[in-house]
Amino acid sequence: MLQVTDRIPIPNYMPAALYNLPTVVKLVLFYIVEDFGLYWVHRLMHTRPVWRIHRWHHFPTSLYWLAGIRATMPHIALFNLTYIIALPLLHEASGWAFQVIMVEHIIRNNWMHLNVTWRSSWLEWVFVTPRYHQIHHSSNPAHQMTNLGALLTIWDRLFGTYYNPDDVKGELSFGLGERVSPARLIIGV
Repeated sequence: MLQVTDRIPIPNYMPAALYNLPTVVKLVLFYIVEDFGLYWVHRLMHTRPVWRIHRWHHFPTSLYWLAGIRATMPHIALFNLTYIIALPLLHEASGWAFQVIMVEHIIRNNWMHLNVTWRSSWLEWVFVTPRYHQIHHSSNPAHQMTNLGALLTIWDRLFGTYYNPDDVKGELSFGLGERVSPARLIIGV
């Protein structure tokens, strides 16, 4: 088992052809696999049995750039599973790839939760933007199972959860619209 550091073991069970690809190609493959997994984990979190561990993320009545880090421990664990599953794609990748991923994940998470709504339809055709993700955080129940993508909007389009930001009428409001004890929200129960 190759180790990127003494703390991140990467199992080498991928086909040998993948190991010989340039780091840039491995990075693109990693992002596609990880983002596909993030879409499905996020969709799972909005199902009745798992909603409790995700609802704290949706609790704020205003969206702001730090809202993305509002998460319970089980929420964090589930979202990190996709990273772990996609990690073997980076077997023998250059060390800079891991730095890119770390910085990009932080920037993306803060970016998608920004409280900005400029029209960015051309960008939203490929990438999740704040305007795109705000629909998902809307307190309107019709919006809460839409726009679940984390990086790419293609998954929402392919799996029927896409909501066009241009179709939103009026101002969005945010929050759960339900009363839950703060301790239960934070713990995720």
